[in-house]
Amino acid sequence: MAKRGVPQGWHREDIKGELRKRFGPITVLSRTWGYNQAGITNTLLRPDYSPAIEQRIAEALGETPHTLWPDRWTPEGTSRPRSTNGTHPSVAIPSPHRQKSEAA
Repeated sequence: MAKRGVPQGWHREDIKGELRKRFGPITVLSRTWGYNQAGITNTLLRPDYSPAIEQRIAEALGETPHTLWPDRWTPEGTSRPRSTNGTHPSVAIPSPHRQKSEAA
């Protein structure tokens, strides 16, 4: 259910479908653009993954990033601050979740 007053943007499956129709398989497109094969998919799933890939996707679809992701981009084209909740690969693993070096 949509929140009142919050612009919705495109659903990620609509974005994926439109990219597939225009460019073929998402993994191939991702590699063609110079990203790892899961780069586009990760960008669609995780808001903190890659604003640069979001811009590239919007450009390829002839849209602005704000049109696709109004919760991630301002109408002026500026990326909104992203929440990093530990899902990005560059975020350190909290110490209680690390193995002890003796056990490794």
